[in-house]
Amino acid sequence: MSILLITFSEKTFLMAEMISFNGHLLPRDGFGLSPENRSFRYGDGLFETIRVENGKVRWSDRHFKRLTKGANLLKLQLPSGYDHNRFVDDILEICRHNHDEETAIRVRFSLYRNEGGYYTPKLNSATFLIETSQLQGSGYTLNRRGLLVDVFEDYYKPCHALSNIKTASALIYVMAGLFRKEKNLDDCLLINDERLLAEATSSNLFVVMGHRIITPSIDQACVEGVMRSVIIEIASAEGFLVEERPVETWELPEADEIFLTNAISGISWVVGFREKRYYNTSAQKLIQALNNC
Repeated sequence: MSILLITFSEKTFLMAEMISFNGHLLPRDGFGLSPENRSFRYGDGLFETIRVENGKVRWSDRHFKRLTKGANLLKLQLPSGYDHNRFVDDILEICRHNHDEETAIRVRFSLYRNEGGYYTPKLNSATFLIETSQLQGSGYTLNRRGLLVDVFEDYYKPCHALSNIKTASALIYVMAGLFRKEKNLDDCLLINDERLLAEATSSNLFVVMGHRIITPSIDQACVEGVMRSVIIEIASAEGFLVEERPVETWELPEADEIFLTNAISGISWVVGFREKRYYNTSAQKLIQALNNC
């Protein structure tokens, strides 16, 4: 990994937006990647997208658990002694430098294999990079205007363990995003290689039918979302019957509600799938409970 740095005075350094490179703060504008970077060349890495608010890393234990699970799956070695406490400390350090404490912050924690080799790596040691950006507002807020969605059927997510983690290789999501843009949609739903529903482009999918809340099970090629696990627990505590199982496209017009979840937005409700229109009563109830966590 080559790093390109420009000279900064101490004052400029303190004011500059920073990134965290293996726990060291560096000016964002002076940072560069080697052309041999394996994440750039092969998508050889993974990432976590995390919400920080009021000086707290939301759901940090779940994010770190998924990070380490993904690293083990990809045979990536975290820096020696890197644990949950260091994970949180590194995130908060860069957030404190770049933002006010009361600001809601989006954090991307990227982990990628160190360079060397072609498809077959020379090393399994890994480097991490932390970036931040400011979010609008505070707390989780339900979207005022419901989302319009449809199903993206050009490509399929395979039903295997790599589909459950957020890898650096995201072409299917890029193609789904282009489809969404071309069709003037707010989001679209991805399907797996069994032609069953998996997830949305950056969120997990939940379907409400009466007092049942249904979400594709992990073996259906969805990302094992942090907010997905939180909402399953909250919904169960609120008296809903939660079902994790295969979900077919024909079930969507039969639903009372559809909503999407991720760690940044919390819950986003869907108003329309093709000609079908939905309510958001359950989504309102769940996001209120989420903000009380």
